[in-house]
Amino acid sequence: MSSVSNNTPEPAPDEPSRATRMTIRRAPNLLAFLITGAILGAVGGFLFGLLGPESQYYTRGAIAGFFLVIGLVIGAGVGSVVSLIIDRVSLKRTRNVTAHIDDVHESGDRPGS
Repeated sequence: MSSVSNNTPEPAPDEPSRATRMTIRRAPNLLAFLITGAILGAVGGFLFGLLGPESQYYTRGAIAGFFLVIGLVIGAGVGSVVSLIIDRVSLKRTRNVTAHIDDVHESGDRPGS
């Protein structure tokens, strides 16, 4: 009978893992709030321009376009301020954790370097 050889590598000797203190918190995405505020402001400004009072000097389209741009800028500003306020509130909900970092590469080399 032939013996079956075990081809699995031997486990590396246990090296102490490095412990690192980390802070975890959920932060809002500023760009998402900025874009959402700009879109909502543009839609609101456009509707205000279309449904607002008529002018004898400007067309309805020109008024709607003007208020669209104004609403876009104001909406982006409000969205960024809301994002900053939520970011400040999220600072109160931070958690400090200890992460154990283990080197999973046998030779210690990083792939691609």
